[in-house]
Amino acid sequence: MSNLPGIPKVNEFPEGSGFERPEHMGLETAQESTKQLFNDWAKQSEVPRRSDVSDDGREVVIIGDVEKFKDYNHEQGQNEFGFLGTCGLVSCEDILKQFGKKVTENDIVKYAIDHHFCWTEPPRGEQGGTTVNDQVAILQGHGVPAASERGLSLDDLAARVEAGKGVITEVNAYVLWDKRLAPRFYKDANHAIVVTGVQRDAKTGKIDGFFINDSGNFDHGNGSGRFVDAKKFQKMWVDVGGTAVVTRQPVPR
Repeated sequence: MSNLPGIPKVNEFPEGSGFERPEHMGLETAQESTKQLFNDWAKQSEVPRRSDVSDDGREVVIIGDVEKFKDYNHEQGQNEFGFLGTCGLVSCEDILKQFGKKVTENDIVKYAIDHHFCWTEPPRGEQGGTTVNDQVAILQGHGVPAASERGLSLDDLAARVEAGKGVITEVNAYVLWDKRLAPRFYKDANHAIVVTGVQRDAKTGKIDGFFINDSGNFDHGNGSGRFVDAKKFQKMWVDVGGTAVVTRQPVPR
């Protein structure tokens, strides 16, 4: 498939080894109170969580460092090499910053070039593109062990975020950005984003959606901490493979 300018084609999603599935953080009953919901999650993680009200007036719970992690995202393509397809590299930069590493996009692009962890040949819009194996190698090369996973569900993703792990997901940019194209363009993952939080209904525990950092549609900062509803996330991520790069340890807090 052809890609949007600046978006790499993600081709292979080999499943990482040694990843232990965390137990799903479910609710015992649909009638559980918000206070009990907070207490249950508190037993499993120190990930920040707060109550809020959704646009349709429901009480919701947001789990994750959404506001803090906004600052770790920026528009891709800020490197001396002129590489534009650096969504995976900027996502790695984002995760490394979450772990306290002082890096820039330029640092990560140079490291990827030197270690053959990104696409360096024309066309210009795809230079800097990465596979999940590349992303895992870059994180591990900077001291952050990670693994690639595929075939995940929204519940799997929520469990990883709620466990405090750093998460990169491989998604279809056309779905994410509401591009109206022929159906064939929606079949593959062609973009990498960082997931920074999950929103659940406070009474039922149902997943409303996820918060993301998107370097490819930055829109004057609106690509940071953007909320994507569960229906769209299913189509843009689960339906194209449910592939993610997940750190083995929680982000230090």
